[in-house]
Parts: sequence; C-alpha cells; structure tokens
Amino acid sequence: MSLPVCVLGSSVVVTVAGPPVLRRATRAGVAPAWGMAAWITTMVSVLGAWVVAAAMLVDGLAKGWGHLDGALGCCVAVLAGLVGDAPRGIVQSGLTTAVTLTTLALALVVVRVGFDLRRARAGTRRHAEAAVLAARGTPRGPGGALVVDVKHRSVYCLPGRIRTIVFTRAALDALDEAQVAAVMAHERAHLTGRHHQLLAFTAALARIRPGRRLFAEGAASVARLAEMAADDAAARRHGRETVVGALLALSGPDRSPQGRVPAPGLGAAGAGVADRVERLLFPPGPVRARLSRVATTGALLFGPLLVGSLTVLSPLCMPLML
Repeated sequence: MSLPVCVLGSSVVVTVAGPPVLRRATRAGVAPAWGMAAWITTMVSVLGAWVVAAAMLVDGLAKGWGHLDGALGCCVAVLAGLVGDAPRGIVQSGLTTAVTLTTLALALVVVRVGFDLRRARAGTRRHAEAAVLAARGTPRGPGGALVVDVKHRSVYCLPGRIRTIVFTRAALDALDEAQVAAVMAHERAHLTGRHHQLLAFTAALARIRPGRRLFAEGAASVARLAEMAADDAAARRHGRETVVGALLALSGPDRSPQGRVPAPGLGAAGAGVADRVERLLFPPGPVRARLSRVATTGALLFGPLLVGSLTVLSPLCMPLML
C-alpha cells in the first residue's frame, strides 16, 4: 500500500510546486519548444502517476481478495486502530469501495480527455469545410491560402486533411507583401509543429478538476509558447521587424468580433501579442538565454524525476506517515 501512496504523494507535490517552477523557467520564451515540452511532460507525469497508483491499488486488491489484511497492509491496521472496536471487515470494505470509486473516477477522466480530443478534431474539420465553402468564388490568396470576405482582421490555420490557412479580406488588405509572407511562415510553423494537437491535448487536461492549477496554467502557457515558437520560425526567414509589423497590423481593435480567432484555429495574432512583440524587439542576451535553457531543461525533468525518485524511495514513505 505504501508504493501507490507515495506515487500519489509525488503527484501532489508536482501539482503544487510545478507551476511556479515552470512559470519562471519558461516566462521569457527563450526556448519555446523546450518550454512546451517541459509543461506537457510535467502534466503527463502527474496524469501517469494517477494511472500507475490506481493500477497498483487494483492489482493489490485482486491478488489479495481473499486476505485483504495482506493486500491493504498498514492501511487496515491504522484505520482499524482509529475506529476502535469496529469490525475490521467494515474497514476493509470501506477501503475497497474507496479504491473502486477512485479507479472509476480516473477512468472517467481518461475517457473525458479522449472525448474532448475527438470533439476538437471534429470541430476543426467542420470549420475547415465551412471556410472552404465561405471562400468559394473568391480568388485564392498567397500560397494558396483561402480568403474570406470578412471585415475583421484575422489570419489562422486549420490542420487535418485540408490543412488550410485562412485570411480575412481585411487582414490581407492590412498587410504588405513581406508581412504576408511572414504570417504564412508563422502559420506553416504551427502546422508543421502540430501545435493544434498539443493545444487540444492540454485544453482537454485543463478541464480536469484535480490539479486544475497545473493543467489550466499549463494549457495557457503551452498556447503562448506555441505562438512564440511560430514567431521564431517566421523571424528566421523574414526578420524580426517584419514579424512585429505583421503582429501589430493584425492586432488592431477590429481584428475579430471577440478579439480572437475561431476556436479550432491558431492565429498569428493569438495569445500574448504584447509580450511577443517585446520579446522580438528585445531578445535576451546570450548569458540569459543559456541560463533560461538550463532552467527549462531542469523544469522538463522536474516532474518525472520527482515521481520516479519518490517511487524508488517508497519503502521509506510509510514509516514517516505512521
């Protein structure tokens, strides 16, 4: 029983301590790809710890169904001591019920994440088909992009079978030729990096109630870092000033009715435009960049190392808890 308890305990530590560590390591966006990997790895390590702990509990119950004293070990003894003269069978039944309900709740979480991913994929496909219909009869934009006659400035990409980049007419009119090329490079970086899949996965995790702080902040941070990674890809080809000009041109007050691109898409003027512009105009120096890379690498290993170390040290956990 001590091993699953320690695995769950390590996941709690990562859930509480992970967000501030990751926030400091990835805030500057020096290495956005590493930052995304750090957040996602930590989130997955917590979810994996829950699955492993539940599997251990179920396996222990299955193997010791006829003699639950051995299967549940110290837990039965401790709880039986707390309830005094109550029959040990009541304690054993209560623990069995708790383990069963916990396992069912975790299974429900996994099913919900899968359902959310499937729904996001279907929504993206429907929106891509709607964009193709809306652009019918309109001349294609640069690079074969779809152009939709809308008065609000917006550029975004949609993945999947169609892999579409969509410009509104207002956005196309607001950008010069170099800025259009930079925006296209930005959107292609999203498609090449499969950022939609990463964002759909983290958004599904953000709906999980336990560990909401880690998962919700992780989803927001991954979205911001994905935009920074796409900015870097565009800046390498077209220059930082051009990317900044495109961001400012697209982030005006009338860029979209709700101030953002449609939910299934990733837009060039998406999350944290002000921070991204400042980052492009004033990139960190080489010393700070190296320190940030070291910090991000440490954050990347933080969750799995903590979970693994506490699992290895699990024989020491139970005496400390008693």
